[in-house]
Amino acid sequence: MTQFQANSVSANANGLEPMIIAQDVEKWYDNNFHVLRGVSLTVHRGEVVVVMGPSGSGKSTFIRTFNALESYQKGMITVDGIHLSRDLKNIDTIRREVGMVFQQFNLFPHLTVLQNVTLAPIWVRRWTKAKAEEKAMQLLERVGILEQAKKFPGQLSGGQQQRVAIARALAMEPKIMLFDEPTSALDPEMVREVLDVMRTLAKSGMTMVCVTHEVGFAREVADRVVLMADGLLVEEAKPDAFFNNPQEERSKKFLSQIL
Repeated sequence: MTQFQANSVSANANGLEPMIIAQDVEKWYDNNFHVLRGVSLTVHRGEVVVVMGPSGSGKSTFIRTFNALESYQKGMITVDGIHLSRDLKNIDTIRREVGMVFQQFNLFPHLTVLQNVTLAPIWVRRWTKAKAEEKAMQLLERVGILEQAKKFPGQLSGGQQQRVAIARALAMEPKIMLFDEPTSALDPEMVREVLDVMRTLAKSGMTMVCVTHEVGFAREVADRVVLMADGLLVEEAKPDAFFNNPQEERSKKFLSQIL
């Protein structure tokens, strides 16, 4: 599939409202490493898009451009109708609407679970402490760790900490959730509990872009799977077609290594 064909697939997906539009995005590091080479992708409201690819393919860098954690030098990105430029006001607005969960949990070790989850709503959304705590307790129950609310991150398992990180992102009531290999730092027995939370979130209709190598999750939950390699979007298809009948040789090589 060519880059143009891939764009056409995403642009017409179910006729849904586009939430993320990335067009010909290019990025260099230190003016010599071309990490993104004209990547285009459209993500529609309520879609779950899984981004896969070998290490160094640019997939994490790409999704981090969606909330300006990474800058880009050429192309255009629009998030929920807002053009993502160097305008700090636009960046702040987009970051309020886009939650992100990283490989590392990035929790504040000196704050309790409840305090970690309520911090951003209180300081950014300007919620009262009571409102933020009520919302946080609902979310902690939703991700299955309500009983851990008064503990500190160091008292939790890795899987529990990652579920706190998900609750923290959801506390801002985002319209879009980005996941950057959220299970890669977890022991194998803890991976399932985090993926279960993500499955529930996907079924609720949340717009999600997930960088992951979890094939079972992609098969079950994704509306589309995207393969990136060498800074390019190589192939894009529905999960059954992507895993069972990949069109590109680069996709076939990648899948032969992970399946």
